[in-house]
Amino acid sequence: MKNIKYLSIFALAVLSICLAGCSKSDNANTSANKAATNANASANTNATAPANTDSGSVGSLATPTDVYKTAYDCRKRKDVECLKKVMSKDILDFLKMMGDDDKKSIDDTLKELCERPQAATAEARNEKITGDTATIEYLAEDGKWQNMDFEKVGSEWKMGAPKGPAKTDGPPKKP
Repeated sequence: MKNIKYLSIFALAVLSICLAGCSKSDNANTSANKAATNANASANTNATAPANTDSGSVGSLATPTDVYKTAYDCRKRKDVECLKKVMSKDILDFLKMMGDDDKKSIDDTLKELCERPQAATAEARNEKITGDTATIEYLAEDGKWQNMDFEKVGSEWKMGAPKGPAKTDGPPKKP
């Protein structure tokens, strides 16, 4: 029974991690994104290398906050390969186990998660690093701050398996 409780918490946390990145409406943000892209392109006319937008490209994994923002961008682009690169082996193994139950691949599971509505921005705060583990708080779609765990793998940070129950700053739900 205790294992089921922890698996449920883990599943919720994995879903939160995977779902944290997409905006509610790609159409609503298209004009704003194009305007921001054009403004950035104009500001970077002296840049020596273009931004890497190939499928599977990964941004910075130098800090837990960087990883969260990279994952947010991967989710926004619905880039499954990129998402897998920011996740720890534990999370990937769990997604495989979840997919096996439904006869789906990890890729199929992540593609489905990419289709769900998400937070409008990649806001994060309160990064806390303790050795090779870390936590941040990220702003979820519902406007509440939630915890996310990370682990250091070699020289890179990855989204890690939750170390405890999910914490939010909102009021407790009534049974």
